[in-house]
Amino acid sequence: MLAVRYGLTQPVARRVPVAWAHRLHRLRRRLAPRRYTDADPLRLIEIDPARITGSVLPTAPRRPQWGRVIGGDWDREAERFADRAVVRGVREHFEDGVPWRETALFDAFREQLSRFGNAWGYRTLDGFEPRCREIERLYTSLSTEGYRRREELTGRSRPVLLDRADEINVDVGRDGTLYWRAYGQHRLAIAQLLGLKRVPVLCHRRHRRWQARRERGRITGRFDGMADHPDIDADTDTPSRSGRTGSSGVSSR
Repeated sequence: MLAVRYGLTQPVARRVPVAWAHRLHRLRRRLAPRRYTDADPLRLIEIDPARITGSVLPTAPRRPQWGRVIGGDWDREAERFADRAVVRGVREHFEDGVPWRETALFDAFREQLSRFGNAWGYRTLDGFEPRCREIERLYTSLSTEGYRRREELTGRSRPVLLDRADEINVDVGRDGTLYWRAYGQHRLAIAQLLGLKRVPVLCHRRHRRWQARRERGRITGRFDGMADHPDIDADTDTPSRSGRTGSSGVSSR
């Protein structure tokens, strides 16, 4: 997965304008409306990070699924986000003062190296200390400046796919529950630790049952207690607008 991401996905994502991806999604939606959502697949949805308590990373397909509508029981296979080694390591260090090498993050770093030959951009164990310094800068940035979007940091007048894809990625389950899926794991963990109230996320899959509820509500104007759900107004033809939120300049998957 990492080899694909750094060798192929990121270089392509750096060049593809978001507008092109929107046009492709509209075509897919017209050809297969049951398989693709009516929501803007690349709109960043603002949420309270505390809403994300589960993770579907272990079972999520490695390929992007922006705008896909998929049934089945994938949303019932979630694990607790707080139980992930990276999340535990961040809390152990910043809350309890545990040295980085004694936290669960060190174990996670070694496991990444063993499985993929790459741990958050580093290819040897010597990269652990630099990685920890990056996380410390991220913590300082989020605590003093707030959460800033990647496209805000790059200053591009026309956002590219990578500006959206590298934010916190989530899926939406059958009842509207948001699950962490990929990328931004350190950012999300720190945002929760700091008690930040708003972060932007990019949605991949929506469960078929949630999508049906969403479409019924948009047709009838009755949302049955879910009108305040952050995904409700994610319209396909509504352009994304940057607020004062977004990704920190530190890469933190």
